[in-house]
Amino acid sequence: MYLGANQKAADDLNRASELDRHDAYTALWLEILGKRSRGNGPLAKAATAIDMNKWPAPIVRLYLGQITVADLNAAAEHSDVTMKKAQICEANFYSGKLASQRGKKDEAVRLFELAAAECPKSFVEYGAAISELRTLRPK
Repeated sequence: MYLGANQKAADDLNRASELDRHDAYTALWLEILGKRSRGNGPLAKAATAIDMNKWPAPIVRLYLGQITVADLNAAAEHSDVTMKKAQICEANFYSGKLASQRGKKDEAVRLFELAAAECPKSFVEYGAAISELRTLRPK
């Protein structure tokens, strides 16, 4: 998707969804790609197969308009430091992506900067945040 191959990304994500309909991250990325492509994303339908009692369900709820960013940030809190860092990373990235889709560039940049600073480099959200920042803050 970040290489401009939206159709290939959609094909790959749709195949991943066929293989595991319970994967919330695949559903989220399909939703993001759908918004990028001006289509209707499949998240509402996918949410019926996702375990909405565990992370990243709060992100799904944010995208479905069921909770606020503040609610998401509260849900990202965790007693395990590693889990907390991972969930806050993801909360910042996906909130940034939603802000970007809604035309809130300054808020998106702020959240992507947080994600880029906090996300483990092995997370897809880290690389995606860096890519988003390059797009939003061209040199």
